[in-house]
Amino acid sequence: MFCPSCGVQVEERDLFCSSCGKSLSSNQETELYSFGPWLVNVCFSRPGTFVWMQKNDTKIVLTNQRIYGSSTLTNSLRFQVSYSAILDRDNFNYRLNLGLWNVLWIKYKEGDKTKEVSIMCFGPNSADITEASKIISVHQNSSLPR
Repeated sequence: MFCPSCGVQVEERDLFCSSCGKSLSSNQETELYSFGPWLVNVCFSRPGTFVWMQKNDTKIVLTNQRIYGSSTLTNSLRFQVSYSAILDRDNFNYRLNLGLWNVLWIKYKEGDKTKEVSIMCFGPNSADITEASKIISVHQNSSLPR
């Protein structure tokens, strides 16, 4: 679970965020969209032809607070990114077409480190990248300070 205000990971039993102090009582995480694992590849770098990828075993889930990928083989979390942790708010997604692949590249902050995750969908699943991009954009903009 993540604080909707600052994006720090919090425990489900917490009533207030340990980082920013905001109330978490009305903070219920809801799944909005999911896709994969078939025809979905994930890598932890800039997308490209010669990068190491996890193929056809990662389910991508978008909630009202974050995007994450989990292994369907081991049920382990591969990555999780709070929308408020995504860097370059005006151009958060580097979408490109690598032949028949559609790619969503996200750069984000985790602690004091900058990380990357690329989600690649093939052929008929390419529309999932477009949908994920829309969801991230809406929720990322709603987490901006006013």
